[in-house]
Amino acid sequence: MEEKKYNLEIPSEFISELGLDNTGEIQLKKEGKRLIIEKPMNHDTSEEVPLKWFLIPSILMTISFYAIVSSLHMTQIPMTGHESISSFLIYLGVFSGVISFSIFFIRGKRDPKNRSTRDIYWRNVPTIIFSSAVILFLVLMAFFWVIGTVFEGASFDKYTATAIFLLFICAINYFMIYSASLFTSEMIINVLIIVIVGGIFFSMITNSESQWWQINFSFLGTNEAVSSWPFNITLMISALLMIALIDYLFVTLKNQGYTQKGLIVLRILLTLLALALGGVGFFPNNAGMLHELHDKVAGVLVTLVIILIIGIRWLLPQVTKQFLVVSYTIAVCLVLSNILFENVGYFSLTVFELIAFGLAFCWILLLLQQINRLTTLDHQYVTIPLEEYTEIKSHKKAYRV
Repeated sequence: MEEKKYNLEIPSEFISELGLDNTGEIQLKKEGKRLIIEKPMNHDTSEEVPLKWFLIPSILMTISFYAIVSSLHMTQIPMTGHESISSFLIYLGVFSGVISFSIFFIRGKRDPKNRSTRDIYWRNVPTIIFSSAVILFLVLMAFFWVIGTVFEGASFDKYTATAIFLLFICAINYFMIYSASLFTSEMIINVLIIVIVGGIFFSMITNSESQWWQINFSFLGTNEAVSSWPFNITLMISALLMIALIDYLFVTLKNQGYTQKGLIVLRILLTLLALALGGVGFFPNNAGMLHELHDKVAGVLVTLVIILIIGIRWLLPQVTKQFLVVSYTIAVCLVLSNILFENVGYFSLTVFELIAFGLAFCWILLLLQQINRLTTLDHQYVTIPLEEYTEIKSHKKAYRV
């Protein structure tokens, strides 16, 4: 019976970049409706993170933990709380985790064969490293908050506590090294989402006792809040990440031949938007002059979002109809929520702020993804010929690259 087979022509530069020149074969993987071509895995050397790279810092931090608890003459170490396993893990874990992440990220950045971080500029590296530290800190804080709730009052002797510490610190260092090894320029958007969503959610949790929702959303960053720093630093780091992402995206677009004046205007507006976002955190809504500055910066932020939504049709090339529909739908929702708040009085100030912030943030992320789509159209996706030929062998279908 005739059996269909296909020849697939792959550009030589793709083969070189993937290091497939001398392998003699490639691996074809099916994921859903996608076919992924990759380098065959060598099972003898498939360990992506060598044991020594996360065991050495983990052991050093564990020795430090044991030395500290011994010097404090602690016979029982609580799981959570002040001078506990969790508190030492947060500080020592963030310290060693960020160092591990930095070493592997910079090493990957310097590797000319590493295409994933090639397009990330060195001026953006400090922001990425600092953001990774904040993410790790927030994750550990949230994780041990849950642990403290589940294992309330739990404590361990010095040796058991040291073993638990070693287990967790190994996981932290492995995760950070693995993240640095897999980091790509596209992941900056994901980091931005994690920082702003995680930071604000953490702010809500830490200030739940003050019932901030009865006042307003900005209360989370004031000096009247139980803990205002997570809210403010989240907005400022998100601003730095946005500036780094905008820098990467628009320089990449320029290198690919996108030189329209609309893109220049769009870059300026987005940069001002990021600065305004950081300004909302830098000028907390405290009484006096800071309150006035906070309101002015927040007003600029809202104005810029409105200008961008209205003008995106002319500022962004190859904008999709679907994105335009979503943009105008969000604009209508913002206007309706404002009417329900100011004119009807249906929404409280907190509800209005949460709805407006959520809609604006979602739209900004969609816009950044649209811009990122433009940067990948030309150099990551190519149309290649698929030639069919037949071979009489068996009933099974086969495909050859």
